[in-house]
Amino acid sequence: MIKYIIIIFLCLNSIAFAEEFKGHSLGHIVTDIPETLKITWQDSFNTKPETLKTWAAIIASSVFFYIYDEKIYTHAKKWGRSLGLGNDDHTKSYITLFDTNILQGPSDVGSTIYYLGNGWTQFFVASSFYINGSMNHDIKAQKTGTQILTALLSGSLPTQLIKRATGREDPNRTTVYRGKWKPFSKDYDKDISAHDAVPSGHLMAITSTMTVIDTNYPEYRHIIRPIAYTALALVSFQMVNIGVHWVSDYPLGIAIGYVAGRAATKVGSEKSNEVSSWNLQPLYYGSGKDDRTYGLITSRSF
Repeated sequence: MIKYIIIIFLCLNSIAFAEEFKGHSLGHIVTDIPETLKITWQDSFNTKPETLKTWAAIIASSVFFYIYDEKIYTHAKKWGRSLGLGNDDHTKSYITLFDTNILQGPSDVGSTIYYLGNGWTQFFVASSFYINGSMNHDIKAQKTGTQILTALLSGSLPTQLIKRATGREDPNRTTVYRGKWKPFSKDYDKDISAHDAVPSGHLMAITSTMTVIDTNYPEYRHIIRPIAYTALALVSFQMVNIGVHWVSDYPLGIAIGYVAGRAATKVGSEKSNEVSSWNLQPLYYGSGKDDRTYGLITSRSF
């Protein structure tokens, strides 16, 4: 997910990131992250009855699915073959820059389903809202676009931390029954798929995006929610089918996406009339293939 975050910012920079709009500035994507993370933490860790019930549901469902993970994985692969989807991911790279995949996309039905939660889909949805809002002077559409990306970035941080902290093997890389756990493995960056099962970043991305849209457009919930549930169901099945996730990876990923989406919407709505003075630029330097550094630099105008 981190590489998609960098790609998102590279794309945003290409459409004049520093430009200020009268409505909701692109700079809010960055400046809203600290407050979004703060609210996410507060909403996730407290003694409110509804919070405790939610944690109980997350833990109980994760444990239940963990018990049957291997059986679900085996049956999902059989079903995938019977449906003609196969058991492999056929997502391929369409644009490469300096030996780095910049744009990946689907090449068949199965990879199209998987693509729904890979980060690019969320970027396209966010861009559509923002560009449409800018062209039609629709502040709500503008802020929906920035909030989607803020939620995606904010949700990616705890997702990545937990992935590294747990180090669970993906189903197609498993060396033991139900996958080996390798907490804080020093080999994480060298072999990510052997360590990044928990939680699901794809489901976090879909949930955070649909939560932002659902919160901002309650009048369309009869359309938004069926689309969201369908997308979650399809991606959930396909990720098990191609062996990139266990079902027990899902509850926490969905929960992180929901909380991040709600927090980003709350923060963004409170600042919808402010213009950000922050600017973000991509950073790249290096003289050779093995000596390249990618990153982001920020600046603030006074």
